[in-house]
Amino acid sequence: MELQKAISERRSYRCFADKKVFPIEMKEILEAGIFAPSPKNRQPWHFYSCGPRHKGRVADILKSKIAEMQAASVNVGSLPTSLGAIEECSDLVLVYNRYSKREHGDNENRWKADILSIGACIQNMLLTAHSKNIQSLWICDILFAEKEISDLMATGDELVSGVAFGIGTQGLLPPRPRMELHKKMCKTG
Repeated sequence: MELQKAISERRSYRCFADKKVFPIEMKEILEAGIFAPSPKNRQPWHFYSCGPRHKGRVADILKSKIAEMQAASVNVGSLPTSLGAIEECSDLVLVYNRYSKREHGDNENRWKADILSIGACIQNMLLTAHSKNIQSLWICDILFAEKEISDLMATGDELVSGVAFGIGTQGLLPPRPRMELHKKMCKTG
């Protein structure tokens, strides 16, 4: 698949069929992530591939978080939709920043660079999945339960995102609305 076409056609899918992604395809998707650029080749990403038991436990944590938020009259936003995608997907990958809680000192620029690198890592995985006709969803709603999920995974690392992968039930989605380039760009000099 041509790169520009993959970039423009990739979508976020929230409904998955009860079909499994082949392990070799998941391995190739994760390998694409590790080829993302990172300043000083830090490679700050670390993946937790959730098997069915842990995926179910993550879903249970999110259900409890939704109930807790609703009881406190806090807007749950898209969290229920993300929970549904987690429950239906074939594979859930949690992406952590290995360095943010391990390195001492206050270096905000290094933290920002790590987060940008992890974003590039996730985008590589999403584009690779798309090229294989595997649908995906980049999930930041899991951050509502960052502590609980990290406790489950027994890690002190910083949870950055979750990514759901699966065989979709939705056909090709329409183009995403995007502003024209000239509205997003400033010229100088």
